[in-house]
Amino acid sequence: MKKTIVISSLILTASLLGACANHTSAASKHRTLNVAVSTEPSSLDPAHSVDNVSSNMMSQIMTSIYTRSASGKIVPAMATKVVKPTDGGLTYTIPLRHDNYFSNGDKVTAQDFVYSIQRIVDPKTKTEFAYKFENIKNYQAILTGKMPATKLGVSAPDKYTLKIELSQPVPYYNSQLTEYYPTSKRAVAKYGKNFGTTAATTVSNGAYRLKDYDGTGDQWDYVKDPHYFDAKSVKIAKVHVRVVKDASTANNLYGAGKLDDAPISGSMIVKNLHNKARVMTPAANMNYLQFNTKKADLNNVDLRRAVSYALDRQALTKHVLQDGSQPAKAFAPAGLVSDPATGKDFTAEATQKISYSPKLAKAYLKKALAAIGKDKLNFTLLTADNEVDKQVGEYVQGQLAKVLPQLHVTVTSVPKQTRIQRSLDGDFDVVLMSWNSNIQDASDYLATAEATNISNFSRFKDAQYTALMKQVDTTTNQTPAQRMALEQKANARVVNVAGYIPVFQSANDRLINPKVGGIHYTLFADAYYKNAYFK
Repeated sequence: MKKTIVISSLILTASLLGACANHTSAASKHRTLNVAVSTEPSSLDPAHSVDNVSSNMMSQIMTSIYTRSASGKIVPAMATKVVKPTDGGLTYTIPLRHDNYFSNGDKVTAQDFVYSIQRIVDPKTKTEFAYKFENIKNYQAILTGKMPATKLGVSAPDKYTLKIELSQPVPYYNSQLTEYYPTSKRAVAKYGKNFGTTAATTVSNGAYRLKDYDGTGDQWDYVKDPHYFDAKSVKIAKVHVRVVKDASTANNLYGAGKLDDAPISGSMIVKNLHNKARVMTPAANMNYLQFNTKKADLNNVDLRRAVSYALDRQALTKHVLQDGSQPAKAFAPAGLVSDPATGKDFTAEATQKISYSPKLAKAYLKKALAAIGKDKLNFTLLTADNEVDKQVGEYVQGQLAKVLPQLHVTVTSVPKQTRIQRSLDGDFDVVLMSWNSNIQDASDYLATAEATNISNFSRFKDAQYTALMKQVDTTTNQTPAQRMALEQKANARVVNVAGYIPVFQSANDRLINPKVGGIHYTLFADAYYKNAYFK
């Protein structure tokens, strides 16, 4: 009798669990996940996606070679496994899935990755980050026009095998492969310069397809792609995204049940300090001030040093932003990489400290003004119009007025796409910009200050820094410890001459609906909504 009761109980329990699981799956299937981002994207073309929001959107609708797990570990995505390089670390032969499709119905093959990478490196494309591919064989010759892009060291030995040949071993190359997306050649030919600017001209290969995005609007949807190779694991069929630039608005929308994932900052952090829905994660996002060195009065190292020493970064992050952001300690973010010899974080071993010193700020400004031949300077600080960037702009304006009253700063805040374009055009005095990467190496940040880097909007140029970065880029015969020692020298130089001024490292501070699972932010990546579900 007891045995019969136990078996009956187990059957009933299993039935109830099954019913709960089915109920959860059904709830996820028919409910829309409502999320917010703090600004609009720049582009959904893999060759021109240069900002955090665009990167986040790409991760929702595209599938790269590798991706990251919820804990941040590198795992296969389009690749069927994480491979070990051969030929002394120079050759990566990557087997790809056979069951992935573009949203236009074409099968994704190795050739789509070959075309995508060649297109990015081709100088005719004028991509903003071709340097990320500089370690691929023949990159330099292509960049200087000595070889066509088709000679780049990427090939497809067969339909589902991608071969990448490097010019030198790259110890962090697996993390770079998390940013390699395929591109549909047919779609680029069809849409031309409009490729990736709207939902209609975006061709993707991810868990979701983009819908109702016209390139200028502040709302769009991700709709589950039924042909995605792991569609059965995607629980939520629709994600609605809206741009919310004001943290108070985001907080109110969350409180009204209209958002399940809402970015907050400033006073809204304080308001939600004890809210169990609040989740804070450090981000590998560094924020800098760049001075336009093409303008004579601003091309002065002592002026830049003065501004750097005048900034109380601790006060900015603790009392203004209040969102878990950290004061900049180096040119690269904390948590990115550790010294293999000591185990210490890169920022902890920085020899050139970034500090607050009104005394030094005044001394350097005195030297700068004497060299410029003026007793005061006026300049405009350009920022994006999201709440955090505007807060930072207002802080810089007020702090310089207090410490260096000879500097009169006007803040101009514009939509992020406008800020990016004006930066690229050199149409600014000083600009607040950011750099985010999931490449676990300080060089990806340091490289942005090289004279030829397109993200060096300031056009800062320093021969000593160039020489140091050339050594950093030559990884052959370097041990990891030797490489980091060179990166520390480069860091010390660029901070010392204030090539650009590191200000703070961002954090992801959000309100996430406790009834939603699977939303995980890490230092290197935003949440992947394909993993989300309603409990």
